[in-house]
Amino acid sequence: MVSVRINGVEYHLKGEEQVEYLHKVASYVDNKIKNVLDKNCMLNMSSASVLSAINIVDDLFKSRMACKKFSDIAGELESKNKLNEEQIEELQRQIKQLAINNSELQQRAKESINRDVFKEKEEELDKTKSELVLLEETAQKYVEKNSLLKAENKELKFQLNSSKYKVMDLQSKLMTSQISYVKEKKMNNEKSLP
Repeated sequence: MVSVRINGVEYHLKGEEQVEYLHKVASYVDNKIKNVLDKNCMLNMSSASVLSAINIVDDLFKSRMACKKFSDIAGELESKNKLNEEQIEELQRQIKQLAINNSELQQRAKESINRDVFKEKEEELDKTKSELVLLEETAQKYVEKNSLLKAENKELKFQLNSSKYKVMDLQSKLMTSQISYVKEKKMNNEKSLP
């Protein structure tokens, strides 16, 4: 059991969370209530608690929306990443095929007795080499782009996890605020009884 103070009132909290976490939650709720009361000193504690709960839920909903947005972006990046990997595989297959064709052309050129035929084959070989270089450059660009997408995806996953923890924190704060509100209401009811 942990004792915390919210707006000058002591509350006893039970939970599986660590003591530091419960103090952090209570401090968050306390700050929200004090902020509401500072802006409108005419409010009673119940009204301030309700407005604080609304503010906390607003924070929670915004965090959830941010989580969904990051999750959607991460999904899109994973799709792009998969497409790039498929393109890289296709380019590598084409490079292998061009290397085979290049080797065959070289062999044919060596075997050719006719100079004109040899020259023609040599030109084909040069063209194939140029295509091979171009494909290797394209493949390298896709590899680099894929690496960038992986890094960006990793960062988005980190942000998504951070947002999930924020949502969990806000849910806990909301629960604590609701508990505080119920306790405050109960205390007010007990005070109003003769």
